[in-house]
Amino acid sequence: MIATVIFDFDGTIINTNDLIKEGLNLIANKHRGCPLTPMELEILTGKTLEAQMAYIDAIHFDGLIEEFKRWYGHNHDTMARPFPGMVHLIRVLNELGYKIGIVTNNSRIALDMGLKLLGIDQWIDCSITRDDVKETKPSPEGILKALSTLGVDIDEVLFIGDTAHDILAAKAANVNNALVGWSHLSPEMREQLGPDHIFESAENVLDIIIETNCEVA
Repeated sequence: MIATVIFDFDGTIINTNDLIKEGLNLIANKHRGCPLTPMELEILTGKTLEAQMAYIDAIHFDGLIEEFKRWYGHNHDTMARPFPGMVHLIRVLNELGYKIGIVTNNSRIALDMGLKLLGIDQWIDCSITRDDVKETKPSPEGILKALSTLGVDIDEVLFIGDTAHDILAAKAANVNNALVGWSHLSPEMREQLGPDHIFESAENVLDIIIETNCEVA
């Protein structure tokens, strides 16, 4: 019986894909003289900012981190948007009594910026960022910490994300997992990961949850 839904944030609830891609390429162009390839962008998707900047310049990545943060903060509210139906989905889940969590590899500052922009912070029961764990996804630490904070059992949870790290973390935590249909992962990678569900729309999420709970009942 699914009673709790835990989401990744960037790329799942909020569309920061173009924001992050543009920021990474600006940094890459400036510090290594060329943009990132599509394959490099796919590899870096879902990784922490520290890992992304270290990939671009392993020696001077500390300075790159601060440079990216300034650019990200300046452009966030004009470029970031919710994915279709996600704000409505979270509101409806809250109204129906589901517990809602977020586990993200982004920082607390970045998450709070996004929650404020979308106006959904009042519906979130628990949020775990990279600042709250020793190991980020694909480690299950963040998901397990959210379960403990929410006081829920593993078999009551559905985790929804958009990257390989999300699905790997959910599988390591032994929770039901789903990939959003707007994930940038290739069909081959989706098949290799084997998520329990792939949701093509926000509406599909609620349909599957209700259907699953009816089957259990």
